[in-house]
Amino acid sequence: MKKTLLQALGIIILSGTLGLAVNGFRADGIPWVENWQAKVLNEQLTGGLPAVSLNEAREAFEGGHALFVDARDPDFFNEDHIPGAINLPVKNFDLVFPTLKEQLLAAPRLITYCDGANCEMSVELTEKLLFAGLEYVEIFTGGIQQWKAAGQPVVSTSN
Repeated sequence: MKKTLLQALGIIILSGTLGLAVNGFRADGIPWVENWQAKVLNEQLTGGLPAVSLNEAREAFEGGHALFVDARDPDFFNEDHIPGAINLPVKNFDLVFPTLKEQLLAAPRLITYCDGANCEMSVELTEKLLFAGLEYVEIFTGGIQQWKAAGQPVVSTSN
C-alpha cells in the first residue's frame, strides 16, 4: 500500500513538473501571476468586449500595430489626443463613420478610447464598430487620462 502511494505521488509530481515546463516554453502559456482585480474591472467596464491595458496600448502605439480611435467630441479631441488617432465621435457616428470607413477597414487593429475609466463612449463606439462589421476592435479603458498620467505623448490640434 505504501509503495502504491509513493508511486502515485511520484506520478503526480512528475506530471506537475512536466506541465509547468511545457507551459513555460509555450508562447501562449498561462501566466504564473495575473492581476485579477484589473481583469475583473476591465470586464465590468467593457461589458465583456475585448479590452487592452496601458502596456498593451503603448506596445501597439510604439509598434504602429493599431489605429487609435477617439470616441470623444471634436472639442476634446482637438484639445489633446493620442498621436495618429482619428476622431469618430460616438454621438455623430452615423454622420462621420461613412467618411472614415475605408481608413478603419484598412487598419490591422482598432483601439477605441475616450476620457478614462468612467467614460462609456469607447464601449458604445466599439459596439457600433463591431455591429458595422469591423473586426479586431478593442477598448483602452484607461483612456486619455491614464495615457497622459503615464507620460505618454499627446498632441493638440486646437488653436
